[in-house]
Amino acid sequence: MLELYKLRRDGSYFDQQQFLHLLREEEAATAENRAVEREGRAFSVRAEEAERANEYEIARDWRQAQISVHVKAEQDRLDRSFENSPFSYSPEELHDVVLEQSGGGSRPVLLVAPYFDDEKNSEANDDGPQAFRVAIRRAWLNSPWAGDVACFDGAMKRPLRNEDADILLLQRALRDLPVILVYGDVQTGRRVWPTLVAWNMVEAQDFRSIHINFPHLSLPVESADEEARRSSRLAFEDELGESTAVTVAVLAEWFHLARYGRRPRLHETLPADRGLERRAAALGLTAAYEVAVDRGRISVHEARAEQAALFRAAGLHGEARSAAMSVIAPGAAEQAEHLAPDVLRRLRDVVAEVGTPDQAAVAGRLLEEAARRSTMRSLGW
Repeated sequence: MLELYKLRRDGSYFDQQQFLHLLREEEAATAENRAVEREGRAFSVRAEEAERANEYEIARDWRQAQISVHVKAEQDRLDRSFENSPFSYSPEELHDVVLEQSGGGSRPVLLVAPYFDDEKNSEANDDGPQAFRVAIRRAWLNSPWAGDVACFDGAMKRPLRNEDADILLLQRALRDLPVILVYGDVQTGRRVWPTLVAWNMVEAQDFRSIHINFPHLSLPVESADEEARRSSRLAFEDELGESTAVTVAVLAEWFHLARYGRRPRLHETLPADRGLERRAAALGLTAAYEVAVDRGRISVHEARAEQAALFRAAGLHGEARSAAMSVIAPGAAEQAEHLAPDVLRRLRDVVAEVGTPDQAAVAGRLLEEAARRSTMRSLGW
């Protein structure tokens, strides 16, 4: 009552009420502005969060789409690569299985591809009978030298219809392993062209391969007699398989001589009626001793003694005499005394045939001295 009286007394009540009304309106407007601002900020925050979430979802969807595209492209590439590949595995799988078959690279691996028939299309060649594979594989497995090379059948799933490209793919996958690849072509149903490619037969820092194109062979003439036709075809395949097996054996001898210093025996184990092949094998292996000496596998004197025996087996008596004399010459005989008795025994036999009696006597004394030392060592003296 007192305040009311005072307000009335000084005559400012109306002004005060108007002021309070304006103050309340201003405070209400301020509160409303603050609420609007808060709502605006909240809306902005929600909008930014929604935009970020949307951008994340777009980026996630884009990444997933890119991954799907890359996966699909890589899968298509792998499918095409496997479809066009001449072997039955991925390059990594092929390397692993061939490494295992080779005993960690301790011996070569033989791969046999079916022959390509130029009278058939790609599908017929890929899906048809695998010509000559059975004959070559069986000839090798039945040979006395089958343990020198691991035969890995089934690695090649089709003929090498893209010859150079197929070989390149295979060499890329097996570049560091010793491999012998046998394949060939059938021309117009009349000629057969056998081919052999090998690599890593000799240890070397750079990649080295051997490519052998054999002379063509004529297929048997077609006969109306079905039995006669089958017999002639089998005889032809047997001959092809045996000649291929001998060539593979020569390469295997090179490998084991150059890698381990193992004495070749192919020219001694071939049948006696294959004299030409015996001589060719002996002559072809003489150079392998130079590699073995260079690699430190055997001594120079042992190499010359063994080369003399190989030259003699090849019918080259002049070369056999020259190699033998380099071992029993006065300046070299002291070193030759330390050779194994079996090496000196072969040397004595060579000199007895191609040398003079005096030279044969020198070789005989070297053998006697080596045998005496071997006996003393065996007795512990």
